[in-house]
Amino acid sequence: MDIDKKMGELFADEDRARAMARRLMELAKRDPTAAAKEKDSLLAFIRGPIEKHMQHEERVIFPKLVDHRLGPEVDVARKQHGALRDEANNLEQATTVEGIANAVFLAARLMLHHTNFECDYIYPELSRSEWTALMKETETA
Repeated sequence: MDIDKKMGELFADEDRARAMARRLMELAKRDPTAAAKEKDSLLAFIRGPIEKHMQHEERVIFPKLVDHRLGPEVDVARKQHGALRDEANNLEQATTVEGIANAVFLAARLMLHHTNFECDYIYPELSRSEWTALMKETETA
């Protein structure tokens, strides 16, 4: 796979998650009933594309970031992954409109905070050439 394309996909996942999170947080504040209707699609997003993304990071990207002396940041990111998974479980268990809307808001907020953390604190620590090298090292993963 083309390295630039692979990097673009990684960062595009983050952008999609941020956009969705912002939209759902605002919706939950403005219209709890409408937010509650997003339960299934949010769960599908977290447990589908986002889970795949997080597993790839945990298996392939994070070990390489630790090699670049970003261990404390990776530890925070791993905890955020766990918190998002936990909140997805809470969302799944929610049954009232208010409970679902609150869980939608919390899951969306965690997703936004996590993607902001990665994009603002972890990813900029590496230069473009370092990212290119990292992506080449992970091509087979």
